[in-house]
This record gives sequence, C-alpha cells and structure tokens, in this order.
Amino acid sequence: MLLTTPVNAGSDFQYTRLIQTDNFKGYKSVVLDKAVYAHSDHFDDLRVINDKGEELPYILTSFLDASSETEIKSFVLTQEVQFSTTQDGTDSIITIQVDHLNAFRLELNAEEVNARTYGLFGLIDTSTHYLSEGELFTSLHSDSSVKKDIEWINNPSIDKLRLIIHNREGKPIKLKSVTVYYHLSKLLFKDPGNSQLWLAYGNDTLRSPIYEGLNYKALSKSESVTQTELGMEVKKAISTDTPQTPTKYKLVLISILTVIVLLMLFGVWTLLKNKNK
Repeated sequence: MLLTTPVNAGSDFQYTRLIQTDNFKGYKSVVLDKAVYAHSDHFDDLRVINDKGEELPYILTSFLDASSETEIKSFVLTQEVQFSTTQDGTDSIITIQVDHLNAFRLELNAEEVNARTYGLFGLIDTSTHYLSEGELFTSLHSDSSVKKDIEWINNPSIDKLRLIIHNREGKPIKLKSVTVYYHLSKLLFKDPGNSQLWLAYGNDTLRSPIYEGLNYKALSKSESVTQTELGMEVKKAISTDTPQTPTKYKLVLISILTVIVLLMLFGVWTLLKNKNK
C-alpha cells in the first residue's frame, strides 16, 4: 500500500513541468535536469501532481542505486560549459558555475602541454571546500591539443567550481574548452494512466514528503520502468492586474461624507428658516 503525505492545497509552486508520459499505466522515471537543480529547494519541494491537483507518490534514485555500468551511465550528464579565467600572479584561476549539480569530473582541453599543478575547490555562499589537487599535462604529446580529466570523490552541494592552475613558467594556460560530468538523480513514480501529470517545485516552505511502499531496486527487478522526459519549465506568472487602489476607496468615502455633510447643512438651514418665520 502506498501512503502519501496530505496535499497542501495552499502550496505555491513557482515552477511546473509537464511529465511527457505515454498515458499507459506503469512505472515511469524522469531525469531531474539542471533547471530542477537550480530552482528546487534541495528536492524537498518536488511534487508529482495530476490534473485533479492530487499528489502521487515517488522515490528519488541516484547512480548509487544502479546495478550495471549501462544503468550508471544513464545517470550521467556530460556538458561543455562556459568558464571565466583571471590571473593572480602566475596562477590561472578558472571559475565554473555548476548550480548545485553533483559534478564529479572536469575535462580540460588545452592548446599546450607544459607541466603544471592544480588545486580544485567547491564554493557555496561564503564557504570553500577542498575537492582535489595534482599535476596537469606531465607527458608530451604530438597533438596540437591535449585533454586532461580531473576527478574527485567528495561531492558537496556547491554553486561553483574554482580551479587554480599553478603555471610553473609563469605563462597562463590557454584552455580551448571545459567539459563537466554530472551525476543526476531520477524521479520514479507509478503512472495511473488516466491523467496528465506535472512535476511542481519552487517552494522553500515545504518539507520532503514521506512515502512508503516504493523500493527502486525491488521495482527495477520485478517491474518494467519506462524512461520519460520533462517538458519545458513554466514559471508562475506574476499577476499584472492592478488592484483597486486605496485612492479609489478614498474618493468613494469622500463622496459619501460630502453628501452627509450637505444633508446636515440642509437640515440646519431648514431649521433656521423655520425659526425665522
């Protein structure tokens, strides 16, 4: 039996994604991409919602739940990324935005092969975490460019990667490109097959839901799990309707008071007129 936490009817989600299912009953999974990582509150606010506004149970899975190399690869995202480079003396400092994604490997594509050393750090707010250090390009190549992988084990949630390359000869390194490898998570749920489904997130007031009865390893052995995708992220529109301003209420109130005053003055004038007769 599947137990779910009650749906909070007043929940206010900033983002929704249509889950592109085939409308057949069965277990489905979706990869949580960079947009979900960037806008969700550490996955605590993830909810699968049907077209009646009801919440469906789900479980989160990672590469640690995978039972084969092929399955592990399905949790990996490889992406060439933008980076910025500054110089601090003879050191090249390369900054890469990762937006809380679980990065675990960098691939550097450089124009030269001079020996260098490096230190790699993860940044979150004002905190700095050590990730890795070592040597770069210690062997000569005849190619015009060379690729170097940097991997690390400890994987805290970070905003940015900071790679400090120590240029022994003082000549700044020339990078052609930087590729980042990420471990992504998947969300697994049971599709009832009778409703459109959405993934909702972007509410830092919600706590992680508690569901019972779903076990990824057991399901992957006994059930067929269909991989599906998320549609375009839709941000909740900010209302542009102009509410009735206090000024309008003031005008109405002033009008009413004016009428009352005029009536009172008319009453006083009438009384004075009658007395003078």
